[in-house]
Amino acid sequence: MGLPSRDMDKGEDDQRVIDFGRPEQHPPFADNSVTTSKYTILSFFPLSIRQQFRRNGNVYFLVIGILMFIGYYTPLFSSSITPWTTLGPLALVISVSLAQEAYTDIQRHRSDNATNRHLCVVLRRADELNQHENRTRDTTVNEGNDVPVKIKSQTDKVPIAFESVQRSNMYAGDIVVVRNRELLPVDLILLASSNEGGSAYIETSSIDGETNLKLRNSPHLPANRPDAPKGQSNDSLFNGGHENSTSPNAETLEHAIERIANMSLLGHPDGVSASLNPANSDEQPMPHPRSRRVSRKGMFELFSEAKRDFQDSQIVAPKVGDSVSYIATLTSEPPNTHVNNYTGKLTLPPMSEGGRSEHVPLNAENILLRGAVLRNTDWVIGVACFTGADTKLVMNSVATPSKFSQLDMMINRTVVFILMIMIICVLSLGGLSVSTSNAEFDKLWYVGLNKDLSEPWPYFNLESSAHIGTPSWDNTVPNYLQAVFMFVTMLSNFVPLSLYVSVEMVTLMMMLYIGWDLHMYHKESDTPAIARSTIVTDLGLVEYIFSDKTGTLTCNVMEFKRCSVDGHVFGMPIAKAAPGQVKRAESMLPDSVHPLKNLLACSENTDGSKSSEAKGDAAAQLFVEGIGKKLSFNAEMFLRVMSICHTVVVEKDHKATESEKGSNNSAKKSKWLKSKKNSEANASNGINDMESIKDASHKDQSKSKKRDGPSKPKKKDGAPEGSAYQAESPDEGALVAAASHEYGFQLIGRDSSGVQVSCPCPSLFEDANIIEGIKNGTLTAKSLAAQTNSTSGDSSKYSDPELKTVDECSSPRTETWSILAINKFDSDRKRMSVLVRSPPELGSIPMLLCKGADSSMLLRGVCEGFDLLEQVENTQSRPDTREVEDHCEVTALLGLQSHLGEFASEGLRTLVLGVKILSEEETVTWLSKFKEASTSIENRDKRLTAVAYDIEKNLHIVGATAIEDRLQDGVPETIANLGKAGIKLWVLTGDKRETAIEIGYSTKVLSPKMHLTEVIDGPPQKVKTLLAMELMRHIKIGNLPDYQLASLDEPKRFSLRSLLNLVPLMKHSWKKLWFAWRQFYLSNVKGLWTSKAVLQDYLDELETFKEAEKRRVDPRVQRRKVRECALAIIKEFWNDPDNQALKDRYVRDHGSHDESSVIDADEPPAVFERAKSARASLKSFRQIDPMRQLALATVTESQDVLFDEEALSLQSFRHNNATSNFDKSKRTVMERLFAVDSDVRHGRLSKHVKDEYKEALALESRDHAEDRNHVPFDVRAVKRGLVVEGAALKHLLGDPLLEEMLFAVASCSQSVIACRVSPIQKALLLKMVRKYVSPTPTTLAIGDGANDVGMIQEAHIGIGISGLEGQQAVNASDFAIAQFRYLESLLLIHGRWNFMRMSKTILFFFYKNATLIGILMVFSGKCLFSGTPIFDPWVIAVFNFVGGSIPIIFMALFDRDLPRNYVIDHPEVYQSGPNNEFLSLRMTLRWVFITIIQTFTIYYFTAPVLYLGGGVTSAFKGLMGNWGRDIPGDGEGSDLQIFGTTVYSNLIYAVTLKAFFETRSLICGEFPTFTCRRGNGEGWPNRMGYTWVGVSWGSVIFYIWFLYMYELIGRRGVSSFFGFIYVTNHLLNMRSITWMLSILAPTIACILDVSGKVIGNMYYPTQTQIHAEIACQERKQKTS
Repeated sequence: MGLPSRDMDKGEDDQRVIDFGRPEQHPPFADNSVTTSKYTILSFFPLSIRQQFRRNGNVYFLVIGILMFIGYYTPLFSSSITPWTTLGPLALVISVSLAQEAYTDIQRHRSDNATNRHLCVVLRRADELNQHENRTRDTTVNEGNDVPVKIKSQTDKVPIAFESVQRSNMYAGDIVVVRNRELLPVDLILLASSNEGGSAYIETSSIDGETNLKLRNSPHLPANRPDAPKGQSNDSLFNGGHENSTSPNAETLEHAIERIANMSLLGHPDGVSASLNPANSDEQPMPHPRSRRVSRKGMFELFSEAKRDFQDSQIVAPKVGDSVSYIATLTSEPPNTHVNNYTGKLTLPPMSEGGRSEHVPLNAENILLRGAVLRNTDWVIGVACFTGADTKLVMNSVATPSKFSQLDMMINRTVVFILMIMIICVLSLGGLSVSTSNAEFDKLWYVGLNKDLSEPWPYFNLESSAHIGTPSWDNTVPNYLQAVFMFVTMLSNFVPLSLYVSVEMVTLMMMLYIGWDLHMYHKESDTPAIARSTIVTDLGLVEYIFSDKTGTLTCNVMEFKRCSVDGHVFGMPIAKAAPGQVKRAESMLPDSVHPLKNLLACSENTDGSKSSEAKGDAAAQLFVEGIGKKLSFNAEMFLRVMSICHTVVVEKDHKATESEKGSNNSAKKSKWLKSKKNSEANASNGINDMESIKDASHKDQSKSKKRDGPSKPKKKDGAPEGSAYQAESPDEGALVAAASHEYGFQLIGRDSSGVQVSCPCPSLFEDANIIEGIKNGTLTAKSLAAQTNSTSGDSSKYSDPELKTVDECSSPRTETWSILAINKFDSDRKRMSVLVRSPPELGSIPMLLCKGADSSMLLRGVCEGFDLLEQVENTQSRPDTREVEDHCEVTALLGLQSHLGEFASEGLRTLVLGVKILSEEETVTWLSKFKEASTSIENRDKRLTAVAYDIEKNLHIVGATAIEDRLQDGVPETIANLGKAGIKLWVLTGDKRETAIEIGYSTKVLSPKMHLTEVIDGPPQKVKTLLAMELMRHIKIGNLPDYQLASLDEPKRFSLRSLLNLVPLMKHSWKKLWFAWRQFYLSNVKGLWTSKAVLQDYLDELETFKEAEKRRVDPRVQRRKVRECALAIIKEFWNDPDNQALKDRYVRDHGSHDESSVIDADEPPAVFERAKSARASLKSFRQIDPMRQLALATVTESQDVLFDEEALSLQSFRHNNATSNFDKSKRTVMERLFAVDSDVRHGRLSKHVKDEYKEALALESRDHAEDRNHVPFDVRAVKRGLVVEGAALKHLLGDPLLEEMLFAVASCSQSVIACRVSPIQKALLLKMVRKYVSPTPTTLAIGDGANDVGMIQEAHIGIGISGLEGQQAVNASDFAIAQFRYLESLLLIHGRWNFMRMSKTILFFFYKNATLIGILMVFSGKCLFSGTPIFDPWVIAVFNFVGGSIPIIFMALFDRDLPRNYVIDHPEVYQSGPNNEFLSLRMTLRWVFITIIQTFTIYYFTAPVLYLGGGVTSAFKGLMGNWGRDIPGDGEGSDLQIFGTTVYSNLIYAVTLKAFFETRSLICGEFPTFTCRRGNGEGWPNRMGYTWVGVSWGSVIFYIWFLYMYELIGRRGVSSFFGFIYVTNHLLNMRSITWMLSILAPTIACILDVSGKVIGNMYYPTQTQIHAEIACQERKQKTS
């Protein structure tokens, strides 16, 4: 069952049309209130009570209580048990649950009120605001003063006020003002901001989980508007410039309000929508501004829309020549869940009278989403687009589900099963009652029953007694229905009501245990674990974990760790070996690494003559003389790329200046009303005026900035004191911080003039000779790198302990690098670049600084040394050239590739950095293309990508960086232990693919040898083909035997097991009838009052259930369809003419081809292959002409994967029989019937192995001993990982065949990572697993942000991490922890113990009540099936709620089958939960068997003894008194009460002893138990012997005490006739037989139980029992 689609159709009629300044308060527009509560005052009792009666037990006891009431107080039928023994406890249980539910929902209401009543700022006309006294102004903006604005068509200025409104009272069309660090209240279209160009920065951690800042821009106007007046800027409306201004300076708040008022209802109250401009009549006709689609409306919405359409019909469209004022109109897509996409357009008022209305396209860069936080921007103004339930954040949320634990559902199913058994027993007893009554009716005269009403009293028919007369006989024979209802009330305890009370108590304690566990307490943040839900037992059943990445696995703190420059590695290796692995000592050479600071070593050239000779010209000689004590070219440019190539802005630290803000209000006011002179650069435009570019190269050197004194103090992030860095990407922030902290290249600021950097080192570009060589072309980046690089053949330059760095030789200076253009990162290029111009003192050289992924930087055409590198790798020799530059470049690139492999294997995020020096002509030509692309309206992104490709060519690679996204403590170990426990981990993140993969390696979710299948975004055919080929590869390998032809074509054979399918077949037939009825009801009945949207959701859900039922009945039909679908997709791919080249290459490699052929892809990722190849090439290259030692990473060599396509194809026809090596005939009958462990039951132990296979194993082991180096390759042993992008999922999700294909591939992968997925896609992937895994597995989702809420709520178990992204995930979760590593204790310890304890509790309660009912049924035969109970009703009530329950509750609270440390060391024991070891069918049958045995044992070892005359006497007045053999006793020793209570007492003792034997850990406590304190901080709770207290005080002693109290109550005169008077006195004080039987009967009953346990543990142990014995032996070894 999939999530109901919340996307609306994208037809033209679905568009939303909004006028600027007109609040849309009618449907389909929603108000801005958001409700997360489940109930209202009116709906609480109906809905909450309905929720309580989801439990079948509550429904059962309600019905039973009503029947008891009828039978007890009416003559319809007889009930021997008072109804209050059932209705009273039921009312108490439900009342407690309702109180808890009410408290929880009250908290939700309070949270909703706080959210909806939060005050926001909306622009209004002052005269409109003055007309309403209840509307107030916001005094925090402009001190509450109005802003007068000049309207073009009016002479007087119009005052605009700032109204303070509650968030719930905001509507689409409102003009909203949001200030810095405020939460965006609605989805806004950005119109103006305090930054240059109308840009704004937002933090979207609550939406997509990313804490880095994102840049949003105001809409851009077309570059050339035909109707624009001369001299007026085309960008003046939205880009912040004033009229007749060509500079994109930041505008003031006053100017922005005036600009927006001139095109909205704020300035033109009677304005007409610009979409109705008659000058645009030649365009495609648009729908009416307020036309709305009516296909998905309910009756109320239809009425409201009809009223709105009538109002709109009164609007007369203007005609040509009419003098009207037009206002801007927003045409938007309908509300949907896509947070990364948006489509719309603005229709602007005409620029002149009679002019056309221009359309401005909108995209995702122009919208600010609700839930985001405004950052680094003083204020923004926008028009509300979506509000309330229509916002993207709310639409991605999932309604809070009412989760039901697996054990609750199991209890419900068990109750139904027991009801069926009860019905059979009741019907049988009813029939026996009627037949026995008819047969024995005439013999029951002593109770007044006789069919002959005239018959006199027996024995009184003599003449002397004739005066007595005929008695009033009762000749009414109870009918069958009355007898049935009578036995229903008598056997009502078949279902234990005390079970629900006890489960609630035990669950509450388990929740408290989680909060008290110090192993899950985070001391740094003072955060304990919190259990917010009652599904604590599901923690022991988890099979799939779906985890977010950022903030969940990682700390979301990036740190620069290592780098590679000039073939050397700087920075120590990261010790992240997989748990259990030992890193080889020889994997790292002694000189492999150098400290990070050593990168600043001086580039003193010791071989200048060689360099001069190699160069052979004067420029080289000048170059050598100008080196001095400076960095090498690669090192200097590496640091400049780190400090300049980014979009990081320097923001004033609000925390540091909070006190200053409070004391300087005037500065705050000027901040809002004055223009900013030093604001951040506009990254989307990224270009200065062309004339300023040309003039920059001719600026006077005298205007350059001189070196300053010591640099300003630095903060932790490297920013200047009082400031903070804000980055769009955390990687950028880490690089900028590292450049500042480690190397002194500190970013000081960014403004329209460029980027200001504090540099502590002298630069190569200070030398005039070098600048001249660069400008005349004699010096290039390659030659500069070669001549400044160390050529001594070793790394002593960086390893010298007395090494001097260049920053020690000079003082810091401030440089201003002009930013000419920015090519932002995109998923196609996978890199970003910045076109800069160096400061005048450094020659004003234009150059391109670039950084990107290694897969995008080390490509032909992009990397200038790629051809030389490829030549070396192909020939394994030195390139045929005498150029030193080529030699240096090749060795540096080979070393860099090797280092990249090392960095990736450590899980570090890598970037390759490159530079390109440009000429002035190249710069001017390219900038003209860039400006044209950046100002275009159509295909702007594609055109910007194209011009970026043009300039990002022939880059000189200067180095590579390695950044650590620091993992939370213990994450790799936790993931490893969870994997050993058999739990599958899926990582679902919103980060880009490269980041997700690197974190996969860091957490050891991925390994270098693992083959990665990357399903990336692309054409639908490409995505589907990749998935289909991977599916067929798994089928051919044998990983999916159920999809192989042998399995699909295998005929069904008749067996005894097939007889068991009759019940499922009947159930399937019943479901088909139910589906047909449901279809009819929804289509013809419910559709009369339900909207089409809701009705369609119901129909889709029904269709999903139908498909699931078909798969369940015969899954082979669906699997065949999936296989055929995959083959059809592959066939279509090979038949595509565009793939002919790939087809020819496949034929060349394999010799043949058919339509089902798949592409071989069993190799590790490319980065490791390149590293391996580079290491081999460099080794060969260095042997021929060694120049220096390089730091080479040892990359584990993987064996080449070669397999035959035809051989694999044959495997798909061979049935994969996993047990073919075992002989099932070797199983014993007891193993088949009695064993709980599946391996024992199915004959998969070593003793079951076939004899011939044992011989083969012995021979193979002997051969391997002789040749240990020979290891045959098994293609199935190749570990596989699946990486899928969210954009690719849209081609797969929704199609059942493709969904099952995706899951089949994912199920064969050891690791699954989904990246760039939206919150709704996370929930859909989780639901896909629940849909296609049979039986449905227990899923767990863990995250820390609002974007994880949908996934958390969709999973069976949701866990929130209280991290940096707010408390949304915690508030929506079932459990809250502070760190991911605590998940290990939560699952392996608490989850396993809770499930084990509760399983025993459930079985015990059913056993206890079944034994009680069994004795009642056995006794019924002794009382002619009259319905007379053997036990007192209130004694039974005590048995249910106190006497027999307390030892079970104590066992459920304190029992431990395995110690905590042992479980942590052996996480595989967790599988006992998912394997259902504690509640398996055979374990349940064991309890059923012992229930039957103990029922008959307790009754027949007690009752027959009491039948004898010697038992019917008091102890000391009969035979024991020895008064005489003629006196058998006083005859007062027994009646029904004493007889029944004696049997009942033995039942209590037997149940108590069984609780004692079922307990795996006896808590004996320490003497004296109840002392308040012994030692420091030790009190009675941790000294009490809970096991003995529960068994003795809680059961036996309390039961005896109750008997005396019950008798005392009767003797005090509760009623005129009380049946329990003197029963206890005779039972316990006067009868020795009672005490003898209390020893005999329970002992015999428990001997049979213990004997079965001993046999089972000795010969057929469970996995838990085996581990318990191992743990016991280990404990003995430690103590000995």
